[in-house]
Amino acid sequence: MRASCERPQWILRLESRTGQPAVKVFLPGEIFRRKDIAPKESMTVPLTFHIPGPLRDFTGGRGKIEIDRQPSTLADALQFLWELHPGVRDRISTEQGQIREHINIFIGTEDVRYTGGLTSPVSAHSEVWIVPSITGDAGN
Repeated sequence: MRASCERPQWILRLESRTGQPAVKVFLPGEIFRRKDIAPKESMTVPLTFHIPGPLRDFTGGRGKIEIDRQPSTLADALQFLWELHPGVRDRISTEQGQIREHINIFIGTEDVRYTGGLTSPVSAHSEVWIVPSITGDAGN
């Protein structure tokens, strides 16, 4: 049995300036250091808010709002949302700046009441769901 000592590599098929195909071999990590193939602009992945029906009157009817900024906490993300749609603020937070008791907020599938509340971390690709509590009797 013979052990292989080859280093992992990436092979990219690129198009040259003349339009002819070209093949280049790169070691992992090298591809992102090369200026000739680095992205021209940085790509921003938005954070997405999912807005429930009762609050859409305050977002121009939109059920999905994307924030192109890079918040680090839920409080930062909500501040960006409130800058775009100020009417939502009073429906989600109290006068003291806390999340209202009848509002549930999830980052992905995690309820923020159990992950740090307004200090819960968010990333650019997070999906934030705002869900009003549903109450009532069973019709009895």
